[in-house]
Amino acid sequence: MEGIVVCPETPAVEAGRRIFAMGGNAIDAAVATALAQGVTNPLGCGIGGLAFIQVYSASHDVCLYLNASVAIGSASDGARFLPGLSGRSERVGRYLVEGDPNQMGYASIMSPGFIAGLGELAARFGSGRVTWQDMVEPAAALATDGFQIYPYLKTYYTFEGPDRPGYPDIFRKLSADSRAAALYLPRGQVPQVGDRLQQRELGTTLRRIARGGPEEFYRGGVAGEIVADFVAHDAPVTAADLASYTVRTEMPIVVRWRDLEFQASPPPSHGAILLAMLRAVEDLDFARFEFNSPVYIDVLARVTNRAFADGIGVLADPAFAVVPVEQLLSRSRARAVTASLARAEAGIYGGGEGHTTHVTAADSDHNVVAITHSIGSITGAGVMTPALGFLYNNFLGHFNPRPGYRDSIVAGKRVGGGCPTIVFRNGRPIFAIGSSGGSRLISAVFQTILNVFVHRMDPQSAVGAPRFHCEQDGRLYLEPTFPPATVEALRRRGYEIIPAHYMGCNQAVHLADGGLAGGSDPRGGIGIAGHRP
Repeated sequence: MEGIVVCPETPAVEAGRRIFAMGGNAIDAAVATALAQGVTNPLGCGIGGLAFIQVYSASHDVCLYLNASVAIGSASDGARFLPGLSGRSERVGRYLVEGDPNQMGYASIMSPGFIAGLGELAARFGSGRVTWQDMVEPAAALATDGFQIYPYLKTYYTFEGPDRPGYPDIFRKLSADSRAAALYLPRGQVPQVGDRLQQRELGTTLRRIARGGPEEFYRGGVAGEIVADFVAHDAPVTAADLASYTVRTEMPIVVRWRDLEFQASPPPSHGAILLAMLRAVEDLDFARFEFNSPVYIDVLARVTNRAFADGIGVLADPAFAVVPVEQLLSRSRARAVTASLARAEAGIYGGGEGHTTHVTAADSDHNVVAITHSIGSITGAGVMTPALGFLYNNFLGHFNPRPGYRDSIVAGKRVGGGCPTIVFRNGRPIFAIGSSGGSRLISAVFQTILNVFVHRMDPQSAVGAPRFHCEQDGRLYLEPTFPPATVEALRRRGYEIIPAHYMGCNQAVHLADGGLAGGSDPRGGIGIAGHRP
């Protein structure tokens, strides 16, 4: 079986290659790669976090979304954050509380879903030719034996820079946990490219999970150690929360777009925002605009800004609120947005956070999977249980401490994010994509999809093209590769231009008649592993 797997962490793709060589399918390879990503990018993802999984199984002929998000613990109480609450960092941002107790430390942790999600994915859609232990072992070996710090991992130490509202820097986070600080900031210093990172405790934990299955993490010995640590530090997640955690199997949001069918992640994830962007430009005559010209950027900036404005106010966990997806994706809304774009052509202005990772895999049997996973902002909560060797997530900071809102802190509620998407033509999967980068990943996926299906770029060119992001009125984030004349023309159109060096990190696979082609974003490590028997 031919197969391909792409992700930003170059050491991790070898896990997927190994599984393909053992006879596994794309689902098996993606599970192994995602686990290895948690080892080779422990500052951004791992077993203490979440997973958003979009999968198409050829043997079942079904596309499903596995919601393995984090869940608010039953001991969570927004009241503890209210005295210091002062607003939100940005439209799709974190709630600002004095001292950042909702962004770091045990109080910021939610019940992890990552291991449950991968276990469910492997059990339901794996090939059966490789075992769960086979899939976990490459990650365990990487943790135990170590690997050299590579350039993409080194950038995680500098993404957030100095401490800023809602995003305490890693030095401040890790200083509260001596074990984490010793491992990831040896001798108080940022490790350099080429230095070796060994995570022996994590390797041991992974092998315990390999032997005991996902059950070990939620109801076994590992769970017992987690709960004891949480009790000792007044964390809001209980033994019952872990033991009762389940992966939600949901139907993707489906939208017909020209001759294609897009199947994207449902609420509370952000697939609806992505599809609202696509719906708004479905009838747009792109031949009128030069690619990445000021007019082109202005048009798409208005589309993305409007989709964020319309979507963020209504997206929520559908188990706790009614989410009007049909309204967001309606043709009447799309026509209204399209009509407003004439102002962009006339040059009249009218109107990132989070660190994640992603793996996309496909095989010649047409199995396709896209997994976005994260522990939150860099280093997550910044704490780890003694002897277990992994960092916990800090997603509680995304929820409103005030009661009575769609995003208020309520036990069991799940966080959204990511937009893993699979594209079909005539009932066959032809493209899959996902990204990292907080709210910027939605813009990144949107622009890359247009690059492939409007501008006819190959996957690698499509993910590597310069990008921009507009989430709030008048504020435009631009990568530094845009020409000065373009920047100045956009300023004349009324935009505040903010240079941005991080604009998502896309991982895409194209299933063409001639075989499988991958695109791994040059903003990451360009990890692509192909296998041909």
